[in-house]
Amino acid sequence: MPPADPRSRAPRKQRRTNAEISEETRTRLLAAGRRAFATHGYADVSTDEIGEAAGLTRGALHYQFHDKRGLFEAVVRALLAELAERIARRTMENAPAETEELERGCDLLLEAYGEPAIQTILLRDAPVVLGWATWHRMQEEAGLAALLRHALEHWATAGWIAAERVEPIARLLLGALTQAGVAIGESDDHAAALVRYREELRALVRGLSPEGARGPRRKPGTPRRPRRGSSRR
Repeated sequence: MPPADPRSRAPRKQRRTNAEISEETRTRLLAAGRRAFATHGYADVSTDEIGEAAGLTRGALHYQFHDKRGLFEAVVRALLAELAERIARRTMENAPAETEELERGCDLLLEAYGEPAIQTILLRDAPVVLGWATWHRMQEEAGLAALLRHALEHWATAGWIAAERVEPIARLLLGALTQAGVAIGESDDHAAALVRYREELRALVRGLSPEGARGPRRKPGTPRRPRRGSSRR
């Protein structure tokens, strides 16, 4: 018998499904769109340029996202999800105690808001392109406010704040963080602005916490120590 052809024993390359091809196309367009929107801004990039950067046609972009706005919304959604996951993971590293969880989370979010891509896509273009209501809803869906509520709920459980204060404080903090991020982006010296706003943010968060939560915890019934320079009569 003649020897078998070695090629007949080689495993056949499995053909990709339409769903796999579509997912790869979508991923490439998202990556190219994110780079383009971060570098040039929404208004100064075309669908042709994004398609070319992804190695695809404009038709592929329209098939996946309908138009440039649809792609931009998908980029914003992905960026928000990554941001929320990163803040949650880094906040809980080394198990922060007491009020440190909230302060660390706010600090990390403010630092992220100072990053150029987040500045351009999330803080500058997203509210204009998508509209305030859609942008706000996407922030809620990503869980940024929920992260702040989670930390504040620990305060309520410990008795440091009333439970009904959790929601308004979380929303006020997120609004302050967002506006601080915008201000940092508009500053001529981003690094210096970040330092200034971080200091004020830390003072704000520490000012929300009761005195007993900032220092060593007192046992129930233990009297407070008198302040220096004061005396009891």
